[in-house]
Amino acid sequence: MIKKATIILIILFIGCSPKSDLPISSSRIKNLKTFSKIYGYVKYFHPSDEAFTLDWDKFSIYAVDKVLKSETNEGFLKTIDSLFSPIAPSIRFSDSADDNLLRKNATYSDNLHEQFWFHQGVGFGMSLENGPYYSQRIIANAENDTISYRPKFGEILQVTMHGNQILSIPLVVHVNETGTIPKSNNKKLESLSTNLNNYKIDERSIAFRLGNIINTHNVFQHFFPYFDVLKLDWEKQLEIALNRSFSDFTLKDHLTTLRKMTAPLKDGHIAIETKGINEGHYTPAFYWEWVDNKLIVTHVWSDDIGLNIGDEIIKINGVTSSAYIDEIGSMISAGTLGRLNYKAEEISIKGEKDSKFTIETSSKTIEVTRDQKPYSYAKSYNPYKKIKKGIHYLNLSILDMETFNYLLPELEQSTGLIFDLRGYPNQNGEIITHLMKVGDTTKAWMYIPKIVYPDHEQPKDYLTANWNGFFKPQLPYLGDKKVVVITDGKAISYAESLMAFVKGYNLATIVGQPTAGTNGNYNTFIVPGEIKINWTGMKVVKHDGSQLYGIGILPDVYVQKTVQGIKEGRDEFLEKAIEIMQ
Repeated sequence: MIKKATIILIILFIGCSPKSDLPISSSRIKNLKTFSKIYGYVKYFHPSDEAFTLDWDKFSIYAVDKVLKSETNEGFLKTIDSLFSPIAPSIRFSDSADDNLLRKNATYSDNLHEQFWFHQGVGFGMSLENGPYYSQRIIANAENDTISYRPKFGEILQVTMHGNQILSIPLVVHVNETGTIPKSNNKKLESLSTNLNNYKIDERSIAFRLGNIINTHNVFQHFFPYFDVLKLDWEKQLEIALNRSFSDFTLKDHLTTLRKMTAPLKDGHIAIETKGINEGHYTPAFYWEWVDNKLIVTHVWSDDIGLNIGDEIIKINGVTSSAYIDEIGSMISAGTLGRLNYKAEEISIKGEKDSKFTIETSSKTIEVTRDQKPYSYAKSYNPYKKIKKGIHYLNLSILDMETFNYLLPELEQSTGLIFDLRGYPNQNGEIITHLMKVGDTTKAWMYIPKIVYPDHEQPKDYLTANWNGFFKPQLPYLGDKKVVVITDGKAISYAESLMAFVKGYNLATIVGQPTAGTNGNYNTFIVPGEIKINWTGMKVVKHDGSQLYGIGILPDVYVQKTVQGIKEGRDEFLEKAIEIMQ
């Protein structure tokens, strides 16, 4: 379904926004990319006291403002020095990558220890609290130096600058009772602090947009856990986003660029939004889905709207449905096609209350109004019903535990159970434990990276976890019956944890479509403009150790919706489940 958007559609979506007063140039983009690399290295891996206390969000914008004004190579080098020397006083410029960087300074006491950054996932700069992710600067001495893979004093990161200049950034600094060594030049540090405090962020400025892009890029550059299997040129995505930012103008344009930059990460947890833009959550009195490469009306709640279930939507606001949905899809990060289609369908039909848009079918053009509360796909099904004697259907997206417990005596006497997990469980995940004979025996299927080096290049360790002791079998045991679980791309995160148990322990026959391919606790950070960004901070695999990310839990029996089935009001997924029961 997702194809390359046309130039005409891009114009329709973005509009003819005024460009920045500063024109794009290859040298400016090169300088911004170099600054971005230094920014990420110093922020997350250079452990000086001065860098630790900096307002990095504001600094990203303030510093970009300075970088943009650097007209020459020499001016750019001076700008980098003036920006980073006060907060990283041990950085050095040199003409050779072989220059020694640091030596123990005899003017300080011998009571020196080594300090370095340690990230479990990442917590520095994040907004979530009391989660599994954190960052800390560790001071190591002879008694507590237990992280064998950590950097040693003298290890550096190097960034190639203009004119064959090398900028070297220490990964480890010395520290004593007064703090990290060497100390910053007080005059330079006070000057930077004053300038930063007095700097007013202009959300209409190019520096605001570029600073946020660089800030966001570096979070994923160093901490996104799936680059080893994604094989994405993430630096190229940075370059594309930097270039786009020069022609963006509004906050909405900026959100679009952030979304397009992160979409290729295929992380279904990524959500980018801000209080500054009300994108709306109302729909017209119908819903549509992408079926057989067509946008088909699947639900209608008003006889007055002039649509029937099964109608094909040819155009939306004069744009072909495929191009319209494709453009929206280009802003969605999703691991599987099913998840991508679902989110594109949902986002494409939503908007502000009472907003209008025009649709065309093969026979008519209709103006429709978004005046309905958000549509819940799961509510189109029953929470529970008896299919026939001995066979019961339970919708886990709606069914509550009180009802399930009430039904247990009857379910215990059943011959077949159909569980529907086309969505997210309604606080009822423990239902799956009634299908289990043993608890979680998988050694580990959740992995939080322990990171001390940037760019995912150096060895790292993991904090590993499973649900052993948490997810225990419960009575009555229902796994002695014929069991089918229905699922698709709407099942994400915790729903996929449940589906992984179903698949990994052969608890049921799985019918439908692959799940979302996104699991693991999400992390969150907020950049200027109150732009909140969620993303997946840990690696999760299937119980056999194979890849879940971007693949999902695969069904044993695939089912595709058909236009004919929709017109006839049939649930083809449920029909297949019943067929298997028989």
